[in-house]
This record gives sequence, C-alpha cells and structure tokens, in this order.
Amino acid sequence: MHGMVNIYYFNPENDLALANGGPNYTAPPRAALLRHDLRLLPAWLARPGDRVLCHDTADRDWLEAQGLGVEIITPSELSSLTEARLVPWGWSRATRCTLQRLGVPEGLLPSPDRIEAVHRLSHRRTTITIHEHMRQLTGIDYCPTPVELTALEQVKHWAGEHPGCYLKLPWSGSGQGVYRVLSMDDKHLWQWCGGGLRRQGSLLCEQALDKMQDFATEWLCRDGRVELVGYSIFESDFHHQYAGGIVDSCQALHDRIAGLYPALDDAVAALQEIITEMIAHDYNGHLGVDMLLYRREDGSIGMDPCVEVNLRCTMGLVCSVLGERHGFRGTFHITDSPHPTGKPLTPSDSDRRTKEQKLARTKALYHFTAVIKD
Repeated sequence: MHGMVNIYYFNPENDLALANGGPNYTAPPRAALLRHDLRLLPAWLARPGDRVLCHDTADRDWLEAQGLGVEIITPSELSSLTEARLVPWGWSRATRCTLQRLGVPEGLLPSPDRIEAVHRLSHRRTTITIHEHMRQLTGIDYCPTPVELTALEQVKHWAGEHPGCYLKLPWSGSGQGVYRVLSMDDKHLWQWCGGGLRRQGSLLCEQALDKMQDFATEWLCRDGRVELVGYSIFESDFHHQYAGGIVDSCQALHDRIAGLYPALDDAVAALQEIITEMIAHDYNGHLGVDMLLYRREDGSIGMDPCVEVNLRCTMGLVCSVLGERHGFRGTFHITDSPHPTGKPLTPSDSDRRTKEQKLARTKALYHFTAVIKD
C-alpha cells in the first residue's frame, strides 16, 4: 500500500471534450467504445491499493488475475469517499461535470479555475511559448517555431510559402485536428480551415521537417513540482494517429534517443524548468510532451522540443510504465482485431455488451483490446 488512494478513470474522449469546451459532452460512438473496451487500461498505471472506476464489477476476476493489487470502484461507492485523488485520463469541464454527476464529493474535484487553466494550457499556442522559452534558456535554435494565424488569407499565404506544412486546430483529439497541405488546390482543405477558424478562432501552422523519430517525455505535476516519469518512442500513421509504442526500460528508451541526439539531457532539463514555470502551479496530473528528431539539410540531426503538449495521461505513459515498473518488453498496440496476438492488457468481453454498445457496433463489429507483442 502507499499514501493516498488514486482512483483512475479512462476517458479517452477528453481531448474532444476540451475542443467542445462545454460541461456536457457526448463522445462519438468510436470514442465511447474505446472508453468502454479499454476501461481497465489505467490499472497498469495504478499502484497496489489504488482503484479503477468501472460501471460494474464484472471484470473483478480478470483484474485480480493480473496480480496488480488494484480493485474496481463503482459509481455507487463514490459518494462515500472522504479522501482520494481522482486521476481521470484527462480533465475538462465535461469530465468534472461527469464525475460530479456520478457522486464524487465536490471537495475531491479540481476547482473550476483549475479546469479553466487546463483548457487554456491545452491550446496549441502553448507549444509556441515552450519553443520561445527553450531558445531563451539554451541558446539553441532547435527548429522553426509554429505560427498562430487568425484569418484564412493569412493561412493561405503562409501555406503557399511553406510547401508540405501542417495546419492544426488549437484544440483537437489526437491526430484529428491536423491537416497536411499537399496541394494548394485542395478545396476540402480550405473548407476545413474556414470551419476551424470560425469555431476556434485561429490555426497553428508548422513547417514540415524531415522526421526521423517520434518520441515523448512523460511528466507528473504535483503541488507545483514536476517529475520526469519516463520516455516513450512511438509511431504515428499518416493522419498523426497514435499507431503503437516501444515497451522497454526508461534507461533503454533514453539511450535510444540520446544515441541519435546526444544533447537530449540538456533539452529535457530546460523543458522541466519551463513546465515548472508555465504549468505546474495550475495543474496536478500527468502530461506528455511530444517531440521529434529530424534530419537537417546539412545531414545533421535536429530536434523539435515540443510538437504538442498533452495535459493528460498518454499511451506513451502506459508504455513507459509497462516497461519500467512491470518489466515488459516489446511493442504496445491498440487493436480492433477479433483475434489479437500478444498479451492482452484489457479484458475481451465481446459477449457482455450493453444494448447501446451493440447498437453502436452494428456498423463496425470490432472490440478494442490493448496488447503487448514480443
């Protein structure tokens, strides 16, 4: 057992809820299925004595068999909590509202001001500030800094001058708010930009880099302090959707990145200082900073120190903990294959579905499972 009990809650739609901004948000069917099917994934982040919020106890035997010392807590037990730390996958107005409705006492929830801070810091312009601070602290010009633009004509002009660039919505779900400009004649692109500017007020524009490796640093903010939890090395598909990560020890992952970019530790130390200054006094919880290594025109290797900041738990954090604390080695994937290969990290319960889930699955009869393959 350890100090305060953490209560984990898997709500992977939280990025979409942040983009929506309101206190009442209904996840789209695919995100709702992901939340249901991977509801026990946070058990691997938890410590013995911690609990995972599930709507029923049907998976208790499965969870016990994993030997993690973690138990299920149901909504009916929430109102009697007097002391616990709530650890949802991510915080937003909608998440706070959901947990309040489920009976979590007000005193255990972050204040509305804290939630507003999460919303503000989750805006992609945070990456611009981090780029500027990294340059000031280290004197290194890592890579071109993203630009925030508010008018469609500005965006078109900038995109025309930076072929292959990326346009990003300020708030969006992983991979969903990113558009790569491959043709200036793409009518759908400019409709998408116009809609984004109307809804969210600006777009973030980034120059394309000759990417070699996606990676992230995983952090924990607690009471104004920032701790480096680990590293993650991952792959993303053409649409920037997370496509899986390497599961290994923290040292092994660090050494793989530092082997390509020896100045890694200096950059990470500067990043820790910036997160402490910018984020830690407003936020308690996990966060991930997506970064990448790229090849410069002269053939040397450069780094983008902040592609994205995710003020939430991440799949990279899961990979990091699976490797460092649980000793697994291999690759981590989320699959909707009916017969996944590898060690399952979440229960497969295709027989036990609510009517609503069965209806949602009529178009695509898949079940999400998280697995580790050797």
